[in-house]
Amino acid sequence: MERNRLLLLAAAAAAAIVAVVVIVVVAGGGSSTTQPTTTQTTRGGGTEATRTFAGVAQHGATLGKASAPATMYVFEDPQCPYCRQWNIDTLPTVVDNYVRAGRVKLVYRGIQIIGANSIVGISAIYAAGLQGKAWQMAEALYERQGAENSGWITLGVVRQAAGEIHANVAKLVKDMKSDAVLTEMRASAGQAQSLGVQGTPTFGIQKPLGTIEQLQISSLDPSGFTPALDAALS
Repeated sequence: MERNRLLLLAAAAAAAIVAVVVIVVVAGGGSSTTQPTTTQTTRGGGTEATRTFAGVAQHGATLGKASAPATMYVFEDPQCPYCRQWNIDTLPTVVDNYVRAGRVKLVYRGIQIIGANSIVGISAIYAAGLQGKAWQMAEALYERQGAENSGWITLGVVRQAAGEIHANVAKLVKDMKSDAVLTEMRASAGQAQSLGVQGTPTFGIQKPLGTIEQLQISSLDPSGFTPALDAALS
C-alpha cells in the first residue's frame, strides 16, 4: 500500500529528537513543569477540530474513559496525507461508536516518518496534551496540512491551530520544548520501534492483561476499518 513509508527508529534517532526540537521548534525559554490536565467540553458548535471530541475526556495523549477495557494506539505523522484521510473520514466514527461508548480509549503516538518538520507538529500536539487538547490539535493541524516536506508546519500555523481549539497559545508554544513533551516523543519512538511500525497511520490494540498487537485493516475508511476493530475487540 502506498501509505507505507520506511521508518528509521534507531536509538540515535530517538536521541536526535532533543536536538531537533530545540533547533527547529522554538528558541529561548526554559522547560515547563506544568502537570497534564484533563478537560471535558460540551458537544455542540465549533469547528471539526472541536466538534469531534466535544464531551470526551482527555488526559495527556489519551482520549476517552480511563475505565475503557481496550486501548488503541494511533501512530501518526502530522505531515502524512493518509493520517489526514483517516482522521477526517474515520476518526469521527471511532469516537462516536467506540470511545463515547466506553469500549476503547485512544492514545496518540506521534512519530517522525516524513521529515524534520514533522517534529514541530508532533511537539505541538503533545504540548496541547498538557492542556487536555492533544487530539484537537492534531485535527487542527490536519485541516491546515500542506505538501510533504514543504515546511508548512511553522510556528504561525501552530499558533493558528492552537487558537482554533481555544488552547493557551503562549503556554503551548513554550511547552513544545518542555521535558514532558520530549519524554512523550521518545516514548512514542521507542514504542513504534518495539511494535515494528513501518508506516503511518498504524494502529495497535491492547486488551486487558494483553500485549499490543497491530490492527490489520483493509482500508482507512470506516467500512474497512471498523470490522477490523470489532474483531480485535471481540
